[in-house]
Amino acid sequence: MTRSWASLLAVALAAACGRGDSGRESAMADSTLFGDDRARQGDSARTLPDVALLERLVDEYEQLDVVMDELAGSTDGGGVRGEAWSGDRHEDAEKSRLLELLQVEFGERYHPRTPEGAARRSDQIAALPPDAGTRALDALVLDHHRRVRQELAEGLPNVRNPRVREVLTAVQRRLDQEIGKLSGDASPSGAE
Repeated sequence: MTRSWASLLAVALAAACGRGDSGRESAMADSTLFGDDRARQGDSARTLPDVALLERLVDEYEQLDVVMDELAGSTDGGGVRGEAWSGDRHEDAEKSRLLELLQVEFGERYHPRTPEGAARRSDQIAALPPDAGTRALDALVLDHHRRVRQELAEGLPNVRNPRVREVLTAVQRRLDQEIGKLSGDASPSGAE
Protein backbone atom coordinates (compact mmCIF):
# COMPACT_ATOMS: atom_id res chain seq x y z
CA MET A 1 0.00 0.00 0.00
CA THR A 2 2.91 2.35 0.57
CA ARG A 3 3.92 2.07 -3.07
CA SER A 4 0.37 2.88 -4.29
CA TRP A 5 0.18 5.90 -1.97
CA ALA A 6 3.48 7.14 -3.31
CA SER A 7 2.25 6.71 -6.89
CA LEU A 8 -1.01 8.48 -6.09
CA LEU A 9 0.89 11.32 -4.42
CA ALA A 10 3.22 11.65 -7.43
CA VAL A 11 0.26 11.85 -9.83
CA ALA A 12 -1.50 14.44 -7.65
CA LEU A 13 1.62 16.58 -7.40
CA ALA A 14 2.23 16.40 -11.14
CA ALA A 15 -1.35 17.48 -11.83
CA ALA A 16 -1.15 20.35 -9.33
CA CYS A 17 2.16 21.58 -10.73
CA GLY A 18 0.82 21.46 -14.28
CA ARG A 19 -2.12 23.77 -13.61
CA GLY A 20 -1.84 27.24 -15.07
CA ASP A 21 1.33 26.44 -17.02
CA SER A 22 0.72 28.27 -20.24
CA GLY A 23 3.59 29.98 -21.98
CA ARG A 24 4.41 33.38 -20.60
CA GLU A 25 2.34 33.02 -17.42
CA SER A 26 4.41 30.11 -16.18
CA ALA A 27 7.65 31.95 -16.95
CA MET A 28 6.41 35.11 -15.22
CA ALA A 29 5.70 34.18 -11.64
CA ASP A 30 4.06 37.02 -9.79
CA SER A 31 6.37 38.08 -6.99
CA THR A 32 6.78 40.94 -4.59
CA LEU A 33 10.23 42.37 -4.08
CA PHE A 34 11.32 45.03 -1.64
CA GLY A 35 14.12 47.29 -2.83
CA ASP A 36 15.61 47.46 0.66
CA ASP A 37 15.91 43.66 0.65
CA ARG A 38 17.46 43.68 -2.83
CA ALA A 39 20.02 46.27 -1.70
CA ARG A 40 20.83 44.40 1.51
CA GLN A 41 21.29 41.13 -0.37
CA GLY A 42 23.25 42.80 -3.14
CA ASP A 43 21.68 40.53 -5.74
CA SER A 44 20.66 43.07 -8.40
CA ALA A 45 23.50 41.76 -10.58
CA ARG A 46 21.64 38.45 -10.87
CA THR A 47 18.52 40.06 -12.34
CA LEU A 48 17.80 40.71 -16.00
CA PRO A 49 19.33 44.00 -17.18
CA ASP A 50 15.82 45.30 -17.98
CA VAL A 51 14.54 44.55 -14.47
CA ALA A 52 17.65 45.93 -12.76
CA LEU A 53 17.38 49.19 -14.75
CA LEU A 54 13.66 49.57 -13.99
CA GLU A 55 14.28 48.97 -10.28
CA ARG A 56 17.06 51.60 -10.20
CA LEU A 57 14.82 54.11 -11.98
CA VAL A 58 11.93 53.45 -9.60
CA ASP A 59 14.30 53.95 -6.65
CA GLU A 60 15.41 57.30 -8.13
CA TYR A 61 11.80 58.40 -8.55
CA GLU A 62 11.03 57.30 -5.00
CA GLN A 63 13.72 59.61 -3.63
CA LEU A 64 12.15 62.62 -5.29
CA ASP A 65 8.63 61.42 -4.47
CA VAL A 66 9.28 61.31 -0.74
CA VAL A 67 10.64 64.86 -0.68
CA MET A 68 7.76 66.15 -2.82
CA ASP A 69 5.21 64.36 -0.64
CA GLU A 70 6.68 65.92 2.48
CA LEU A 71 6.68 69.41 0.99
CA ALA A 72 3.24 69.12 -0.59
CA GLY A 73 1.56 67.74 2.51
CA SER A 74 3.30 69.86 5.07
CA THR A 75 1.76 72.99 6.55
CA ASP A 76 5.26 74.39 6.87
CA GLY A 77 6.09 73.66 3.21
CA GLY A 78 6.89 77.30 2.79
CA GLY A 79 6.34 78.88 -0.57
CA VAL A 80 6.88 75.63 -2.46
CA ARG A 81 3.85 73.66 -1.27
CA GLY A 82 1.82 74.16 -4.48
CA GLU A 83 4.78 73.55 -6.77
CA ALA A 84 5.69 70.41 -4.81
CA TRP A 85 2.11 69.12 -5.04
CA SER A 86 2.01 69.66 -8.80
CA GLY A 87 5.45 68.15 -9.32
CA ASP A 88 4.61 65.24 -7.05
CA ARG A 89 1.59 64.27 -9.15
CA HIS A 90 3.71 64.41 -12.30
CA GLU A 91 6.56 62.34 -10.84
CA ASP A 92 4.10 59.85 -9.27
CA ALA A 93 2.68 59.19 -12.75
CA GLU A 94 6.15 58.47 -14.15
CA LYS A 95 7.01 56.15 -11.25
CA SER A 96 3.66 54.37 -11.66
CA ARG A 97 4.38 53.74 -15.35
CA LEU A 98 7.68 52.10 -14.43
CA LEU A 99 6.13 50.00 -11.66
CA GLU A 100 3.36 48.87 -14.00
CA LEU A 101 5.95 47.89 -16.59
CA LEU A 102 7.75 45.73 -14.01
CA GLN A 103 4.45 44.08 -13.09
CA VAL A 104 3.14 43.50 -16.63
CA GLU A 105 6.37 42.47 -18.34
CA PHE A 106 8.16 40.64 -15.52
CA GLY A 107 5.49 39.76 -12.94
CA GLU A 108 7.30 41.77 -10.27
CA ARG A 109 5.62 43.96 -7.69
CA TYR A 110 8.50 46.17 -6.66
CA HIS A 111 8.51 48.28 -3.53
CA PRO A 112 11.18 50.98 -3.89
CA ARG A 113 14.08 51.37 -1.51
CA THR A 114 13.60 53.71 1.41
CA PRO A 115 15.42 56.91 0.45
CA GLU A 116 17.98 58.21 2.90
CA GLY A 117 18.05 61.89 3.80
CA ALA A 118 14.69 62.78 2.25
CA ALA A 119 13.28 64.31 5.46
CA ARG A 120 16.39 66.45 5.88
CA ARG A 121 16.16 67.72 2.28
CA SER A 122 12.46 68.54 2.55
CA ASP A 123 13.01 70.34 5.88
CA GLN A 124 15.84 72.39 4.37
CA ILE A 125 13.73 73.44 1.38
CA ALA A 126 10.66 74.18 3.52
CA ALA A 127 12.73 76.47 5.76
CA LEU A 128 13.78 78.70 2.87
CA PRO A 129 12.01 81.92 1.81
CA PRO A 130 9.58 81.32 -1.10
CA ASP A 131 11.87 82.33 -3.99
CA ALA A 132 14.87 80.47 -2.59
CA GLY A 133 12.67 77.45 -1.82
CA THR A 134 11.40 77.37 -5.40
CA ARG A 135 14.96 77.55 -6.74
CA ALA A 136 16.07 74.79 -4.36
CA LEU A 137 13.14 72.57 -5.36
CA ASP A 138 13.83 73.19 -9.06
CA ALA A 139 17.51 72.34 -8.49
CA LEU A 140 16.52 69.13 -6.68
CA VAL A 141 14.21 68.12 -9.56
CA LEU A 142 16.84 69.03 -12.16
CA ASP A 143 19.47 66.97 -10.34
CA HIS A 144 17.03 64.03 -10.15
CA HIS A 145 16.18 64.26 -13.84
CA ARG A 146 19.85 64.35 -14.80
CA ARG A 147 20.59 61.26 -12.67
CA VAL A 148 17.67 59.37 -14.23
CA ARG A 149 18.72 60.54 -17.70
CA GLN A 150 22.24 59.25 -17.04
CA GLU A 151 20.87 55.87 -15.85
CA LEU A 152 18.86 55.67 -19.08
CA ALA A 153 21.84 56.60 -21.25
CA GLU A 154 23.89 53.83 -19.64
CA GLY A 155 21.13 51.23 -19.39
CA LEU A 156 19.08 51.54 -22.59
CA PRO A 157 21.70 49.90 -24.86
CA ASN A 158 21.36 46.70 -22.77
CA VAL A 159 17.54 46.58 -22.69
CA ARG A 160 16.20 43.48 -24.44
CA ASN A 161 12.44 43.79 -24.02
CA PRO A 162 10.91 45.92 -26.85
CA ARG A 163 8.10 47.24 -24.63
CA VAL A 164 10.56 48.29 -21.94
CA ARG A 165 12.74 49.99 -24.58
CA GLU A 166 9.69 51.86 -25.95
CA VAL A 167 8.56 53.11 -22.55
CA LEU A 168 12.05 54.09 -21.42
CA THR A 169 12.72 55.93 -24.67
CA ALA A 170 9.54 57.95 -24.05
CA VAL A 171 10.68 58.66 -20.47
CA GLN A 172 14.02 59.81 -21.88
CA ARG A 173 12.29 62.25 -24.27
CA ARG A 174 10.15 63.69 -21.47
CA LEU A 175 13.22 64.09 -19.26
CA ASP A 176 15.07 65.90 -22.04
CA GLN A 177 12.17 68.35 -22.33
CA GLU A 178 11.96 68.92 -18.58
CA ILE A 179 15.73 69.29 -18.22
CA GLY A 180 15.60 71.90 -20.98
CA LYS A 181 12.83 73.82 -19.21
CA LEU A 182 14.45 73.68 -15.79
CA SER A 183 17.91 74.59 -16.99
CA GLY A 184 16.77 77.21 -19.50
CA ASP A 185 18.52 75.34 -22.31
CA ALA A 186 16.61 75.30 -25.60
CA SER A 187 18.20 72.03 -26.74
CA PRO A 188 19.02 69.79 -23.77
CA SER A 189 21.53 67.05 -24.20
CA GLY A 190 20.10 65.42 -21.10
CA ALA A 191 23.32 63.90 -19.87
CA GLU A 192 26.17 65.67 -18.20
